[in-house]
Amino acid sequence: MKRTVSFMLVLGCISAVTGCKKETISTVQETTAAAISADVQNAVSKVTNFGVMVADTQLDTDGKITVTDKLGMIYVRNTVILSTYNGKAPVLDDFAAAGYKVILNLNEYAANGGARAFPTNMKEYKNQLNDFLADYQPEVAVIENEPYNDGYYTGPIENYLTQLRTAVDVCKAKGIKVADGALNLNMVLICVYQDFVNKGQQAKADDFANRSGMSGSLVRAAQGKGSADINAKLEKCKKMITAYKGMALDYVNIHWYEPMGENASKSSSNSSAPNVATDVANYLRAATGKDVLTNEFGQTTTTPSLVASQVTEFRKAGLAYAIDYSGTGNGGVNPKPLHKNVNLQPNGVSYRDAVAN
Repeated sequence: MKRTVSFMLVLGCISAVTGCKKETISTVQETTAAAISADVQNAVSKVTNFGVMVADTQLDTDGKITVTDKLGMIYVRNTVILSTYNGKAPVLDDFAAAGYKVILNLNEYAANGGARAFPTNMKEYKNQLNDFLADYQPEVAVIENEPYNDGYYTGPIENYLTQLRTAVDVCKAKGIKVADGALNLNMVLICVYQDFVNKGQQAKADDFANRSGMSGSLVRAAQGKGSADINAKLEKCKKMITAYKGMALDYVNIHWYEPMGENASKSSSNSSAPNVATDVANYLRAATGKDVLTNEFGQTTTTPSLVASQVTEFRKAGLAYAIDYSGTGNGGVNPKPLHKNVNLQPNGVSYRDAVAN
C-alpha cells in the first residue's frame, strides 16, 4: 500500500522594521564583531550535517527513501501536525527503520488550510507537545514553518514568540534541541548590511550588497528608504532576532535559495554567493548567541556546480545542518529538484558527491 509523507513546503520571504534611522536600528544591530564572545565563537559548528527533504507528491515513502539513499544522506526533514496527531507517525517510523535522523517541523496546523493564527492556548499547546514527544524524539525540533510568512500565519509575531518559548521549555526538559521556524533571508540581508554600516564599514556593506545580489528595494530599505511593506517585514525580523537572544534556543534557522538577487529567477549563476553564508551566519551568531542552521535550502536552476558550491559555502560558514529541498512548486521560489522519479538528476549527483567529499 502506498505510504505518503506530508512534507512542509516552504519559501523564504517576509519579516520586519519601521523607519531606519541609524540611532533606531535596534539593539540587535549594535553588536559588533569585537563583542562576539567565546561562547558565540564556540557555537560555530565544526561539521555541517547535510540532508534532504524529498518533497515529491508522486513518490510514496519507499520512493523517497530510495532517493535519499541514492543521495547518501542520513538526515531528512519531515513535518508533524500537532493538532491532528493521534499517537502514530508512520513516516517517522519508516525513516527510523531506514536509519535516518529527522529534522522535524512541529506545526500546529497543515499548510493546505490557508493562513492560520498562531496558537495562543499555551496549556493546550504544551499538552500537545508533551504527548507527541513522549512517542518520538527528533534530532532537532523546528517550531512551525516560516512564522514570518503571511501566507501561512496570521496574528502578531509576539504570539509566535510566546509559542516558541513554550516549545523550548518542553523540548529542553526532554533533552531535544530546538530551532525556530526560519527567518526571512531578504530581511536578514538588510540587517547584515545595516550592521556593517553601524560599525562604520560602508565599503563592506556595499561589497556585501553586491555579493548577495541585494535588489535596489532591499538596499533602499537598508538605507532607511524602504516601502511600508518591507519596513513592516524588517521590523518583524528584528523582533524575532532580539527575542531569540533571550531564549534557550539551540539554533537560529534561515531558509536559503540561490541564485540570489533581484533577477534571481532569470539568473544562471554557476556558484553560490561568495562568503554571504559566512557573513549571515556570523551576524546571527553575534546577534543571538546561537548556532545557525538551514532546514531548507535549494536552487532555482539545475546547474550542478551551484549546489556543490553551496555545500562549500555552508561548510565554510559553519552551519550546523543544511537540508536541501528537492521538489517543485514551492510558492514563488520555483526550486529545481535533485531527482526525477527515483533517479538522481545531474544536480543531485553533484550534491551527493560534494557532501561525500
